[in-house]
Amino acid sequence: QSGYEWEADQRHAEILIREMGLTADSKSVVCPGRKLTQKELEESEEAEASPEDTTRFRALVARANFLSMDRPDISFAVKELCRGMSNPLAADWKALKHLVRYLVGKPRAIWHFHWQARPEYLTTLTDSDWAGCVKTRKSTSGGVIFRGDHAIKHWSVTQSVIALSSAEAELIALVKGGAESLGLRSLSRDFGTACKIDIGVDASAAIGVVRRQGVGRVRHLDVRFLWVQERVRSGDFTIRKVAGTENPADLFTKHLGSDQVHAALTDMNVMFAEGRAISAPCIAR
Repeated sequence: QSGYEWEADQRHAEILIREMGLTADSKSVVCPGRKLTQKELEESEEAEASPEDTTRFRALVARANFLSMDRPDISFAVKELCRGMSNPLAADWKALKHLVRYLVGKPRAIWHFHWQARPEYLTTLTDSDWAGCVKTRKSTSGGVIFRGDHAIKHWSVTQSVIALSSAEAELIALVKGGAESLGLRSLSRDFGTACKIDIGVDASAAIGVVRRQGVGRVRHLDVRFLWVQERVRSGDFTIRKVAGTENPADLFTKHLGSDQVHAALTDMNVMFAEGRAISAPCIAR
């Protein structure tokens, strides 16, 4: 045996498929989501969902959100769906149907964790999509943390403030990555294993701000960026540049094409499989 595998409970995908009126033989799509145009959003705002439909939407998206913890390929699409839970529009239902059709074709995603020597570093890769939301122009922070070759944590989060530049959006994503890394390092120490933190960013401007002292001309930046500077100077983090085309964190910031999704998942040692796992329980009738 070369290692072990981890897979999400397949029943969640099957329940979503059933509740959306689809079957395993329904037409599938190759990507978990697509970016909506401004026109599509404006048209969908004309009709409001009934209280019953709103409750049903929330239940389905909550299930998809639970599934996304073990399905990095759908994390961004589900995050975007969660933003519509308070008042789901026609565009939100359309996006949910698109996601479920993707699960029809990709019902299983398996994490592979091969045996490896004890790693010295936690490697964190972060990315952002500046002003990616058509409606609010807010950006998204995405990231993934590796322990050696093993991807052990990922996230996709809408930034709470509107970034005024791509560099600022990348800085916000870097702060999130640094905080998550410190939390995992603390957990590692609880298990008696010390490790260092290495953070990879694909934005040279963000790296430049972090490596200098003070905010300089970027005076609107708040204290959290100074916190990152202090951490870098104290040696808690090392910051390095990674190529944007080689950064799997891009998967968590925007809707990607099928080839890009597959490449990011390959970097995380996540592979698709068909059928049902032998040990997978069936849906209760």
